[in-house]
Amino acid sequence: MNSFDRLGRRTYLAATGSAVVGLTAGCTDLVSDQQYDRVVLEPPENYDALRDSRDRGELPHPIYGDELPDVSAPCTIRDEEIATGDFEGERHSLYTFIFARCHGACPALTSSLRHVQADSADNDYADDVALVHVTFDPEHDTPEVLEEYGHDHGVNYDLNNWYDLRPESEAAAQEYVMDEFGCFYMRNEDFEADDGHGDGHENDHDDDGHDEHDDHDDEPPEPDELDDESEMEMAFQHESMIVLANADGYVERTYTGDGLPSYSDLIDDVRTVAEEW
Repeated sequence: MNSFDRLGRRTYLAATGSAVVGLTAGCTDLVSDQQYDRVVLEPPENYDALRDSRDRGELPHPIYGDELPDVSAPCTIRDEEIATGDFEGERHSLYTFIFARCHGACPALTSSLRHVQADSADNDYADDVALVHVTFDPEHDTPEVLEEYGHDHGVNYDLNNWYDLRPESEAAAQEYVMDEFGCFYMRNEDFEADDGHGDGHENDHDDDGHDEHDDHDDEPPEPDELDDESEMEMAFQHESMIVLANADGYVERTYTGDGLPSYSDLIDDVRTVAEEW
């Protein structure tokens, strides 16, 4: 694969305890009473192994029961800095990490949060959830690009629960996304779009931005298919990740790679946290 070879990616993941371990609902006897007090959902499957890897410093991303990293970035639609701690006591939060030129996994990640947003509006918990959409391509993803990308993918900015975050530099993006949240990505140095940047519309939709996002479409694209078929032709190759945290700032779920949930499963988890909090 040109400059980004899979051996390099596998080496990174092995060194960090295989960050793409899938997380699904389950339970374990190893969760302490204190950890139960911090969270609503039951522990994920494989939690004991994940916790052991995390505690040894081998797993880079936060997992069930961990505090969210203390990190912030400018929000392009609010013209202010938004920190993870800003939602504590106010909203549960979902985080995902994208770049707008992506024609692989990123539209599915955005759509996952967009489905939660639609459900939050339909079921009266829109004010209880924050949907945090972080770019790791700030040079290309200007505020205008991010907002147009959001509209193209059906985001409802009028609900006031969607946050487009744009770190101020490549270094700040790496600190936020990879160093703090442990979501791996790498620039494809051999990528050359026609105009040297790409236009951010490789995944354009119909004019109203909603026709391809009906809520009955329950399954996002398979991540393996997206990675294998698309990542060579994109500016970045990256891990797919969604993090769900409760309003106290503790992680309820980190979904990665093959463990990304269906839209309905993600909505069920978010609803459970919102209703049982």
